[in-house]
Amino acid sequence: MNNDLKERLPFHNKLSFLIAIIACILACLFIPKTRPRKWEPKVDAVVRAIQLPPQMQQLKEPPPPPKPKMPVAAESEKEIEASTIDRTDFGFEKRPPKLTTPEVYEFWAVEVKPQLKLYVEPEYPELARKAEIEGTVYLELIIDTSGRVINVKVLQSLNELCDQAAMRAARKWKFSPAQQRDRPVCVKVHQPVRFRLKE
Repeated sequence: MNNDLKERLPFHNKLSFLIAIIACILACLFIPKTRPRKWEPKVDAVVRAIQLPPQMQQLKEPPPPPKPKMPVAAESEKEIEASTIDRTDFGFEKRPPKLTTPEVYEFWAVEVKPQLKLYVEPEYPELARKAEIEGTVYLELIIDTSGRVINVKVLQSLNELCDQAAMRAARKWKFSPAQQRDRPVCVKVHQPVRFRLKE
């Protein structure tokens, strides 16, 4: 029986191939034809034509940029450097003058000591008065060549409110300038500021 199947195999293959071809032809004949539909975009927004105002109608389009020049072979390297590298001036020839900070002398090192000419009493802070805070704030002052106080620093604090009041008052003080070798100099001075409750 196996031999009969082997002998009939080519016939069955041809028969099945023929049936498949006939089925494809019948399917092509009876399947309805489909035509592609024209695509139409969905437009939700309404387009309105607006007339431009006369100022915008008079505007002109900018001219097109100039066309680049065609490269030309240079005769030497010096010609390339001369035509492509421009001289840049950063202004380093004129250097700004150096800011020199004046030398500050210690109080004991000057020949003529500064003298207090105008004393402004510090305002006693109301909160410190109510809290009955009293004592001394020690300040470090730098006095310039004209006798003005240009810098104030707290050396020993009493209270933040009292410190600020003492520094505000010290900036208003005036001194006679200190002198070293017959010329006015900046000097560093330590100055106490006392806060006392009046009885």
